[in-house]
Amino acid sequence: MSAGEARPGHCSWHGGFSWDVVLVHVIEQGSGPGGGVYACLPCARPLAKRRDASDFLREQIEAMEDRAALRKAAR
Repeated sequence: MSAGEARPGHCSWHGGFSWDVVLVHVIEQGSGPGGGVYACLPCARPLAKRRDASDFLREQIEAMEDRAALRKAAR
C-alpha cells in the first residue's frame, strides 16, 4: 500500500468502521499467524505522540491527514 491510498477498515480503538485506517500495532506470535491492530485518524493521533511511537506511524498519520484534507477540499 502506498502512502497515497486510503485503507478502509475497522478501528480497534473506537470499534467502528473508518474509510482510512493505519496499522498501529503488530501482534507477533511464536506459532501461527500474527495480526495487526488498526486505528482511524482521530484515534491514531494520540498514539503518534507517545515516546515509543515509530517513525512509520508518524509518516502514515501525516499521509492520512493529507488524504483527509483532499477529501474535504473535494466536497
